[in-house]
Amino acid sequence: MHFEYMKKTLHILIFALTAVMTACTGGGGVSDNGERNRDAQSADTIHTIRVAMNIYGYQPEQALQIIDSALIVGNIDKVQAEQCRARIYGMTLMHEQMDSLLGGPANIRLDSAQAIALRLLNNDHIKTNLTRLRDVYDILAYTERMQNDTLGWLQRSRQLVDVCHQIGPEAETDALRTEAEIGAALHAMGHEEEGMAKMDSVLALLNDKRTFSELDAFIIASRRKIVMLGSHDRYAETLPLARRIIERLDDYEAHPDEYLDGSHREPKTDQKRADYIRFYRNQAQNYITAAYASLGEHGNMLTAFRQIEIGVRDATAREHIARYNALQQQMEAERQREATHRAETSRRVIILISILILLFAIKVFVQWRKTKKQNRILAQQITEAVEYKDKYRELKPTANSQLPTPNCSELSDAELSAYLHDLIENEKLYLNPMFERQTLIEITGLSKERIGAAFSQGSEYERLTTLVRELRLSHAIRLMNEHPEMSLEQVCTASGFSNTVSFYRSFKTKFGMTPSEYRGTFM
Repeated sequence: MHFEYMKKTLHILIFALTAVMTACTGGGGVSDNGERNRDAQSADTIHTIRVAMNIYGYQPEQALQIIDSALIVGNIDKVQAEQCRARIYGMTLMHEQMDSLLGGPANIRLDSAQAIALRLLNNDHIKTNLTRLRDVYDILAYTERMQNDTLGWLQRSRQLVDVCHQIGPEAETDALRTEAEIGAALHAMGHEEEGMAKMDSVLALLNDKRTFSELDAFIIASRRKIVMLGSHDRYAETLPLARRIIERLDDYEAHPDEYLDGSHREPKTDQKRADYIRFYRNQAQNYITAAYASLGEHGNMLTAFRQIEIGVRDATAREHIARYNALQQQMEAERQREATHRAETSRRVIILISILILLFAIKVFVQWRKTKKQNRILAQQITEAVEYKDKYRELKPTANSQLPTPNCSELSDAELSAYLHDLIENEKLYLNPMFERQTLIEITGLSKERIGAAFSQGSEYERLTTLVRELRLSHAIRLMNEHPEMSLEQVCTASGFSNTVSFYRSFKTKFGMTPSEYRGTFM
């Protein structure tokens, strides 16, 4: 019964510890839903590409930290992390900060971005994924343009257009945007007419389209053309283009829902949309002001300049708000990192404690099994000893048979102790809890000194009480073996012990185990 109880207890403990460790480690195997589970996890954490790409323009260092964290927690793979780093290095607006972070001279960020992108072009995951290949060519085209490598810019732009056409209609606007880049590159290389014609064809296709992606491509292409016209002092021709940018932005501001297309460049909040509109509207106003100044139309220049002043004031206010939001975001990121660290530490502590508890439970169980085995052997030895004494007593002639009418005063100490031993055992005097030396005095007429001397000088038992205790314990052993239905309290009383405390203490002293342990070895 005790063995089965220990087995059940150990099984329950192991099951509980396994459940705790599984919960701590986010248990469960990899299944067909693995990617969806990872996406769900990513949605609940700040360590995602989306978060990093939302801030890399003005917070490149924090964006890189988010990418590193996303890689560690498994939200992105190594190739995606490299793509993000290349984009952050090459396209952040915090140029000096990034150069300093990389520990190099000016524009090392562009060299680093280009080196990563070139490595990625040889990666099989990139080669077989057109969307990711498009991103790499976009990074290369941008960095080579910023490095004044016009030939490289042109080459990468053409490769980017080819990939966009392979992707299909959803990348057509990106193809047009890149066609505008090709026009600007051709113009920069001295193919002015060809470059201008390319730019005009792109603007014609984008002029009246009311999706955000096409609006954004139109604005970028218009800006490129304005720069191209300005390089030839054709300022009058820049005015309608700049005004058309403002008109398109006004329409977007008035009807934002009609421009929704879900593109990756589209502002995701009202605030971001307002910032986008203000930024490009102010640029258009700058073009208009510069054109009037170059044309000598000072009145119109002052009017346009006042519009710029309004935009600057708005931009200053927005910058303060942006800094506040960035600080809040940084504090939240720090809080998330601390929470993740605390959770990881707690998980490790729980696992360690669980393992220690499990090891302790196993040690206790093994020790219990060992003790159980030892007790079983000891109990068998005790039983065999009692049975041997019973058989010996049955075969041995009693003192009464030798001395039918003994004269106790004439017996030696050894003869008297043997006689008294047989008398107590045969008459079962030891079963009376009140039995003591006085009982023998009354039966034999001997003095207490003579009885004491018989035991101390002629018996293996130094005292009468020792013999009585031995006889009572042997009787208790027989009762427990022959009558398992009896309780230990009943055995105690039936064996002549006056109380269970004395019974348990005597049993433990004699046999090295309690009565409960002895009985448990046979159950």
